[in-house]
This record gives sequence, C-alpha cells and structure tokens, in this order.
Amino acid sequence: MPIKQFSQTDPLWKSNTLGFDKTATIGGYGCLLTSMTMCATLYNAPDLTPAVLNTKLKSVGGFQAGTAFLMPGMVASVVPGMRMDYRACSGSPAPLAEIDANLAQGRPVIIEVDWSPQSGVQTHYMVAYAKSGSDYQVYDPYPFPVANGLINLSTSKYAQIAGSKDPAHIITGVFFTNGSVPVTPPVPPQLDKGVYATFSVFAAADDLAVRSQTIIADSTLLKRYPANTEFKVLEADATASAKVGQQNIWLPVKAPDGVQGFVAAWLVSKAKTGAAPAAGTPPAVVPVPKDAPVVKTSVDGLKLRSKPDNTDATILKVYPLGTELKCLEAASEVKRKVGVNFEWLKVSDVLGQQGVVAAWYVAIVSLGAFGPQAAGAAASPSFGIEELPPLVMRTTEENVALRSKPFISKDTLITRLAMGTELVPLGKEGAAAKKIGKSGQWIRVRDVKGNKGYVAGWLLKERPQDPSAITGPKDS
Repeated sequence: MPIKQFSQTDPLWKSNTLGFDKTATIGGYGCLLTSMTMCATLYNAPDLTPAVLNTKLKSVGGFQAGTAFLMPGMVASVVPGMRMDYRACSGSPAPLAEIDANLAQGRPVIIEVDWSPQSGVQTHYMVAYAKSGSDYQVYDPYPFPVANGLINLSTSKYAQIAGSKDPAHIITGVFFTNGSVPVTPPVPPQLDKGVYATFSVFAAADDLAVRSQTIIADSTLLKRYPANTEFKVLEADATASAKVGQQNIWLPVKAPDGVQGFVAAWLVSKAKTGAAPAAGTPPAVVPVPKDAPVVKTSVDGLKLRSKPDNTDATILKVYPLGTELKCLEAASEVKRKVGVNFEWLKVSDVLGQQGVVAAWYVAIVSLGAFGPQAAGAAASPSFGIEELPPLVMRTTEENVALRSKPFISKDTLITRLAMGTELVPLGKEGAAAKKIGKSGQWIRVRDVKGNKGYVAGWLLKERPQDPSAITGPKDS
C-alpha cells in the first residue's frame, strides 16, 4: 500500500502546537493527525506532512476553538474526496471483517488502541496497512525514526496492555478511510508450469475478472471477460475439479488471449451457461415474505446491484448509512453471510426495489421467519414501484408506535418501531412531507416488512439523501 510513513515526534514538527491549543504539541498529542496524514498521502495528497495538515485544518476550522481536539470530518476540506467513518468498539469486538475488506481493497484503516495500563481507555491512533495471517501490520506514528514504528499489532505493547493477542480485543475504535486512489497496473503472474486440467472452465457471469492475486481489489484486476469465455485450467484435475463452483476459492487459468491469473471459482462452470441478461438488467422481482429477515447498511454508499459484480453497469441504487433492507433468503443463509467477505445477499428495499448487496457491509436487525408459511403471507406494495413516492422517513426515537388510527391508545397500537426504522408514506408525498417533525401531525406509512399504520409526524425525520453512485465503499 503506497502511503508515506511519518512520526509525530519527528524533530521537524514535534514542537509545533497542535490545533488551537497553546500548550499541546504534535509530538505529544498528534497521533491522529499523523495517522490521517499517512492515509492522505494515498488519497492524492502525496506531499502532505503532519505540520502542513495541522496548518490547513486550522484554516478551515478543523479543530474545536481554543483546543487541540481534531474533527476528522473536516479532512475532506483539505484533501478533496477523502472521507473518514468512525466506529467505536471498546465495549465489543472490533469489526475485523470490515477492516479486512478495506485493506484488501487498498484502503488503510486508522485503528484506536489503549496506550496505558491505567483504568479506562487512553486513546492512541495508528495506521493498519496490511493483514498478515490473523495479525495486522501497523505504522505506529509515535516512534522516531519511522522504521521503529513498523509493528505487528499482536506482539506490540498495546497487545500487552489489552491482555490479549486477538486484534478484536486490542482495537478499541476504527476510522475507515475512503477516497480516490491511484491504481498501479498489476504485474501478470506466470502460472503456466505445464500442468493442466483435462477440462476447461467457462465464465458464468458477465465481465468475469482475471486477477493477479486472490484478492478482490482494483489493484489486482488484469482483465475482464464476457460470459461463456473459455479458460484453460492451470492445475491438475486432482485439485482443480473440486474447486469449480466453490465460494471463496480461486482457480489459476489462462484466457484465450494468453492472460494468466486467478478467477473466482464460484463464478465459473464446466459447461457454458444460457444467454446472460444485458448488463444492468435488474433481477426478476420475487414475492417478499412479510416476516423476512431485515438487515441494515453499516456504511454510507452501499450499492444495490443487479448481480454480484462490482462493475459500474450493475449498480441499481446507492443507499445511505442505516438503510433497512428485507432479505429474500432464508434466515440461516442471512446468519451465515452477514459480515463475511465476498458473500452477497438478495434484498428488497422499502420502496420494493430488489437486487443484491455486499453482505459484509450490513448488520442484522431481525431474522424473522422465512419459510413456506411466511412466503404465503408475502406482502405486495399497495401500488406499483413507479408510483411510490420517493420520500423515505426514519423514526427519531426508540419504540415509536405504529397505530391503526391517528390516536394514542393501547387499542390502536399495532407494533413498536426501533429508532431509525425506515418508512414510506401511503398517500401524497407533498402532504406527508409537510407533517414531518410537526407536533400533532400524523402520517400513514408502510415499513419494510409491509406493516401499515399511522406514526406521529413529530417522531419522524426525512432519510438522508442517497449518496451518488461514485461514492461509498467498493463492495467487491
């Protein structure tokens, strides 16, 4: 990962005051600033240093007035396009699957650890830039010279303080970084050793990627091939045959034009498939069980796709953080897939649009009861998708009541909704929009499960605008 390494205690800037504080210095308290600088050098700011970033953030109000308290969200004003999303986890296991997915896609992750054995968490920030087995390779910004900051997390002093070698317990918080990354074309591997399978494999998906490594990232993409392209398998039958069609397994191949690399074994078959639909064609709409499992997006900018493929042509829609989606798969499959890299979930949103999303970027809200009985009770929208108003609202408190009538009574209670539950109005969009946040106003709504009723308008807010299709995480 081509980022520059810095130390907060470098003599060039360690004595500089941090932010607007009169006594705190970069050397003493600049670990987050320095970690942000390292990441920013990847996101089109190669000449940045901690001293320069400190000055630029001060010029845009990137520190709280009179203090050294840094506001990470302001980094986008200094490094256009760079974004940071914080996740606290001092009381729960760190989101290692998400960390791994970001590192695999070439995005460094700023991790928070405890630097003192005293009670409580004394925060220190470092940059995780690579995964090594079950461990992480990290740039610690405190030591100088910078070579002394190259550490493995599980053998560091922070592991001793945490009393564990498990990164899930050592890490107390995470800043996921995102932005535009210059991609260096990968070097094609030489995999042809003269050993071949007796069978060929065929691309079972459009734009099948041949990669230089068994990692899904822009930096490993060699070339894409259309459905039914025939590939020569560069392994003997004994090992190759069992791999075809298996999830998270890779197969070394040679394409018809001579390109050698790895293909996803779960996206190839031993026989040609039927004609593939045109790129961007939505999947067939299926009945949505009323009590199907529900998940919620855990990142901003998650893409709904027509199929499990990360090309732009498959993007149907982009969701903001916290969007609720109904799963079109059994609860057992949802439990198996959620949080697992390179797994995909078939879903339907509150407006009825269906597709697939990356399962490693969602969290389970409820598992419901997906089965023959539930499917028989499938809820259909009261009007077509094209006629649904685009207004989507969210509840602003826990246990908001959904009522059969716009009246507060135990006899009108249908169910209670969690904070952030997404709802669409059943009526004219303009009339509903005027009631959002207004005391004494009620709005008739439908949730993602198909429940219909009235919700107090003063307990609703409009959902954040959907991100553009070019922002947010890459989901494969």
